[in-house]
Amino acid sequence: MTRLTALAIPLLWPFAAGAGEDITVAPLTLLENGEVAGCGLTSSTRSSGARAIGEVIAFRDGNDTAFAVRARIDPGPAKVTSVRLITATHDTAADFPEVRTLDGGMIETRKVLEGFGGASFAQALMVAGGRFEITLSGGRTVAYDLPSPMPHTVRQAYLNCAGDLFRPETDQ
Repeated sequence: MTRLTALAIPLLWPFAAGAGEDITVAPLTLLENGEVAGCGLTSSTRSSGARAIGEVIAFRDGNDTAFAVRARIDPGPAKVTSVRLITATHDTAADFPEVRTLDGGMIETRKVLEGFGGASFAQALMVAGGRFEITLSGGRTVAYDLPSPMPHTVRQAYLNCAGDLFRPETDQ
């Protein structure tokens, strides 16, 4: 059994995306058995007393990169039914497969982006930002914009983590 641990750097970057809307963004590193297993960011906004949380995580898939786009609501009786991330180069509603449900009410869509596809997706997200659209049971959608560009702390942590994710295992 492997152990997967998520580390979100506690320094959150708040910014206003609209009237009265507070969004936080932080780097995210997933560890498995003490080694880097995934790199990305976590973001959130408050909506009707609950926090809508969107995540983008890069995973190694052989020599390629798989990107997962995830969403959940904390706390709340509402269930997340879909997640969409739109960047300057990608729209997960068109480019990624249907969502699947993970533990804790989180949903995920994941796709291997071969060749330069993964790098262009990450670059667009870090430089131009993006927009999360999280649809809840009942049809209500919580939408919020990510910063453009991402805060330096998020970009720096992602690049450092991604280097560790793809370094040769003999280079420890």
